[in-house]
Amino acid sequence: MEETTESTTGYSHEPVENSGTCTVNIESYQCTTNAEEDEIASADVSSYDWLSIVDMLGLQKHPAELVPCDVVGKELPLLEMWECFYTTYSRSVGFGIRIHTTSSNENRGVWRREWVCARQGFRREKFLSLADRKRGPRDCTRCGCIACLHVLKSMSGTSWKVQRFDTNHNHVLAAQEHLQFLRSNRKVPSSQASQIRTYKYAGLRTCDIVNLMVQQAGGFERLGFTRKDAYNKAAAMHQAETVETDSEGLLGYLASKIDSTYSTLYAKYAIDEEDRLCHIFWSDSGCQRDYMCFSDVLAFDTTYRSNEFNKPLVMFVGVNNHFRTCVFGFALLLNEKIESYKWVLETFLDCMHRRQPAVIITDGDAAMKVAIILCFPDSTHRLCGWHLSKNATSNIKSPNFTKAFRKLLYSHYNVPQWYERWDALLDKFELHDNAWAATTYEQRLHWAETFLKTHCLVE
Repeated sequence: MEETTESTTGYSHEPVENSGTCTVNIESYQCTTNAEEDEIASADVSSYDWLSIVDMLGLQKHPAELVPCDVVGKELPLLEMWECFYTTYSRSVGFGIRIHTTSSNENRGVWRREWVCARQGFRREKFLSLADRKRGPRDCTRCGCIACLHVLKSMSGTSWKVQRFDTNHNHVLAAQEHLQFLRSNRKVPSSQASQIRTYKYAGLRTCDIVNLMVQQAGGFERLGFTRKDAYNKAAAMHQAETVETDSEGLLGYLASKIDSTYSTLYAKYAIDEEDRLCHIFWSDSGCQRDYMCFSDVLAFDTTYRSNEFNKPLVMFVGVNNHFRTCVFGFALLLNEKIESYKWVLETFLDCMHRRQPAVIITDGDAAMKVAIILCFPDSTHRLCGWHLSKNATSNIKSPNFTKAFRKLLYSHYNVPQWYERWDALLDKFELHDNAWAATTYEQRLHWAETFLKTHCLVE
């Protein structure tokens, strides 16, 4: 990781791991979540040729004639080649696919992947019986199909070997004329995406653009994607342009503030290997001055993806001598992983001259907890009482329980009394087998006043 020099009154940036030279021209970025990855095949397989792949595998059969013994144990040098193989195979047979499982670690990266038939598994019952549903559920398309392809990376990392290849389906396969409407086969090509962008710049509505493209293709059956796909592509391109413009605008605004006379604004950002903005932190002179005076307690919370860019907003806040909230800094992060929290906490410490708070309060996020242990080893970590009370209400749904729980949260019992009252609470509400109660009990050292009363804390 490449480091950059910085000061508390300057503007600095740093690339994240495997990044190159930093530039101010920040490109738009998109983050694929696990839910998105579970639904669609994410890699671009168009650059790999089916004939060259089957030649490497030594296969002589038509894709629809393949059986498990033809493929199990075979190896290819790249994961994307196996995705190309299974995508082409699924189109030939007549079913859609999706990524079901991806396993990875820090040392080997992605080392296992499983593609399945799009109709694998079953829809969860809770999605079919929602009490406050405003419209009916979508048609169930999953029927427990077991067709799949599992591949594993070799220990040397030079090849990918097939562990399992199942060709059995328990449903009717799609006819050839309907294959382009399967979700894994629907894609807006780059040429047509450019056409959509050009027409949008010219002022055409998306619905008119789609109608024009349908006429050019000779009908929807020859277009290769649906009307909804075109709308989603147009919206995604617009969002990408908005992110790019606003990223450059934000960096330019902060740079202008830093360049002004007597500025003590601290700002720092990180970019990825493609020069796209990942994280950014800023704190002005008033925030830094307040922290120097009121750094006993630091509340570290995220407003999760409630902004236009769908990114976690981190706020560092405390309480002054008038019991008023004071803000110490802000940050926008790429995600809520340990690496992101470590970056923002280290940046916060650099901004505040490595001064750690006596007590830090969070909402209990697991990744945040790990980052705090690594970056704030001398601080006492306490869970937010408001979040705990809210979770108690939502999980147990009894006002009497919440009231009794808050007594255990804030009252100054001695240790034997606290354990006695906790056991009585579990007996009264029959919570001995409750998962939330068990998890909360394991974290008692971080929220019960009985175990934290020796630490300075502003309530």
